[in-house]
Parts: sequence; structure tokens; C-alpha cells
Amino acid sequence: MLIGEDSLFVRKDIASEHWTGPPDECFGWWKSTVKHIAENTSQQVSGETLQGLFERLATQNEEPDTLYILTLLLLRRKLLRYEKEITDEQGNRLLEVYSLHTSTTYHIPVEMPGYERLEIIQQQLATLTNA
Repeated sequence: MLIGEDSLFVRKDIASEHWTGPPDECFGWWKSTVKHIAENTSQQVSGETLQGLFERLATQNEEPDTLYILTLLLLRRKLLRYEKEITDEQGNRLLEVYSLHTSTTYHIPVEMPGYERLEIIQQQLATLTNA
């Protein structure tokens, strides 16, 4: 509800079981309900599983765009630590990241996939992380 106090409007939230009606000084009131959202019952893939996939992709030198997106995911989950961005002798940009799981430093090619490929990678990782 909104109440006027000292030329200001002050919002006060009152639980429905304590609501006895609006007081005289009340400017306006409303009732809100929050829907209960069922808990996500799907199992999240473990960080260890994602780290294993990362290490496999990093050593195979295949699917560099998938490796780059997975690296970003692991950085976000704080399973990898960003160290710096470097440029190799051929002029390729690389992310230097440190694995907290294996205490290993990796140099990951900055290989941003195109839009269509990005959708495919996101679907693959979403399937894996929500499986």
C-alpha cells in the first residue's frame, strides 16, 4: 500500500493474513500474488564432467569454436580462471586460462562461431548441462 508521510509516498508491504483493510492515511493499495514455480528437477551436469569435456576438446584441437564457447561457460562457472589474452606468432588471438581442477594453463583460440553454428553449439551444451 502507499501511505503519504511528510510529503512523500511510502510503500508498505503487508502479508495477506495481517491485512485488516486500508488505514485512513492510505493513498492506494493492491494485492499481489506470486505463483509457486516448481523446482527444476533435472540433474545439472557436474563441473568435473564439463572439465573433462574441456580437456578432451583442448587436446584434440578439433571444434575450436565449441572449445571457445565451453571455455566461456567454464569461466562463468568459475571452473577456469582468466589469465590474459595473447597473440601467437601467426597473429591468432588466444585466451590464456588456468584450470583450477587440474592446475594447468591452457591457450584457447578465440574462435567465435557464426550465428548458425552458435545455435548448434548452444543446443549441444544445453543438452549436456541439463541432462
